[in-house]
Amino acid sequence: MTTTATDRPRIDGFLPIHDVSASYQVRINASPFVVYQCLLTSDFNELWVVRLLMTIRTGKRQARNQVPHDLPQRLQGTGFVILYDVPGEELVLGVAGKFWRPDGGRCLDLTAGTFGKFTRPGYAKAAWNFRFRTVSGGYTVLSTETRIKCFGRAALWKFRLYWIVISSFSGLIRTAILRDVKAKAESTLT
Repeated sequence: MTTTATDRPRIDGFLPIHDVSASYQVRINASPFVVYQCLLTSDFNELWVVRLLMTIRTGKRQARNQVPHDLPQRLQGTGFVILYDVPGEELVLGVAGKFWRPDGGRCLDLTAGTFGKFTRPGYAKAAWNFRFRTVSGGYTVLSTETRIKCFGRAALWKFRLYWIVISSFSGLIRTAILRDVKAKAESTLT
């Protein structure tokens, strides 16, 4: 699997310079389009590890969503915005806030149009992608990368302390999401 300049991840266009990043991937026996559809319909809050870790973070029990929705509907009112979406290629989400606070301190007024210019001192912004690449044998490699940029020394210091504590838990969430999408996508083949 080789990468050329033309197939670089689109996340590069939204947060090319960042202070922290983490990435994970999984190989899935399904087409990129099937994997994409499974991602869009996956409710991350259905995963017990996500609910448990978010309950610990916020101090409030996280319930399962009662009404199933697709990803764009579930993002409404959360502070997350879709920055780029090409089915079966890449999906990039953006969010800004004070992530080290228990509630995440998310900027609910952020839009896809304002994400690039967001540089509010004392805050950080993150870009999170899901990328779909076809590999030999008809498999799809689903990868996810999270990049964070902090604005101001205090924000960077607070975020780095926060990241020391939560980075492994963030990784658990990301890998749980990838495994869930893999299971759903491969179950469509049976």
